[in-house]
Amino acid sequence: MKTPLVFSMGLKGDRIARHIAQLLGSPVHLCGSGRDDAAPLVKKAYAERAPIVGVCAAGVLIRLLGTDLGDKVSEPPVLAVSADGKIAVPLLGSHRGANALARWVAEGFRGTAAVTSFSDTLYDFSLDDPPPGYAVGNPEAVRPVMAALLKGEKLNVEGPSGWLSLAGYPVDPKGSLLLRVTERAEAGPGLLVHPKTLVVGLGCSSNAESAEVIELVGQVLGSEGLSPQSVAAFATIESHGDAEAIRAAALHFDVPLRVFTRREIGREKARLHSPSDAVEEAIGVPGVCEAVALKAGALLVPKRKSEHVTCAVGRADAPVDPRRFGKAV
Repeated sequence: MKTPLVFSMGLKGDRIARHIAQLLGSPVHLCGSGRDDAAPLVKKAYAERAPIVGVCAAGVLIRLLGTDLGDKVSEPPVLAVSADGKIAVPLLGSHRGANALARWVAEGFRGTAAVTSFSDTLYDFSLDDPPPGYAVGNPEAVRPVMAALLKGEKLNVEGPSGWLSLAGYPVDPKGSLLLRVTERAEAGPGLLVHPKTLVVGLGCSSNAESAEVIELVGQVLGSEGLSPQSVAAFATIESHGDAEAIRAAALHFDVPLRVFTRREIGREKARLHSPSDAVEEAIGVPGVCEAVALKAGALLVPKRKSEHVTCAVGRADAPVDPRRFGKAV
């Protein structure tokens, strides 16, 4: 996600703006009379499609945005928050993260998210803004599906459907609206949703470069027909956590990098598909990429090698929460 613009338009909102900015890891801009000018900040952030959180009246933020807003599909999340943090209003990008951001802000200040989009009053989330752990593979298919749902049609789900039923969606094996939940990057009918159930395990030598890691990961996913959108995390041994090649590859695929200790990796020794005596002699464990991939649950793709990099893919039965998987670098 691009760095959000967080600003306040007066002294009364400064404390809330500072708190939101701190939680989002963003700088805070104190605007208004005699302070920074909010207009160019807002226009620049909107042009760059960065999320915008203004601690100000909704009308003030609307006027700052102006009239040249572009199309709905590309708009970023835009959120107006009251000076006491009690009301969070998603103005634009409701299904591109604004509704979720509004609920997050409201929860933090024990307030209310003023969500007005119709689908969100019926279901816990819209299909074009699924919960963490899921990603839409063909966004263009969302609108007709949501429109049909509002007319009373039902979802025919291929794959795990409990998360949809819990959100209030009508799921029926005889439903007319096909929704496929799969890690496969396959074209086909219906709405395609990718669960983030895959972990890419990586090992490398000191000679590895990021381009080699990126190329091997891309080849492995492509040859197996797996969607990069289903990758929850990259993983490696703790001693490789500062390897620039792996860190850059994780950034390229926009996934977190998680690490495991040598002892944790050693526990998977009996489950390795391709153990290596040479690797065990060098670092004390018979394999890295398969071992960390197995931490997801099952080994989906055994070790593949390039000159300086090894790669394997593990699969979990449910979406992987990277925050609870291994350790952050």
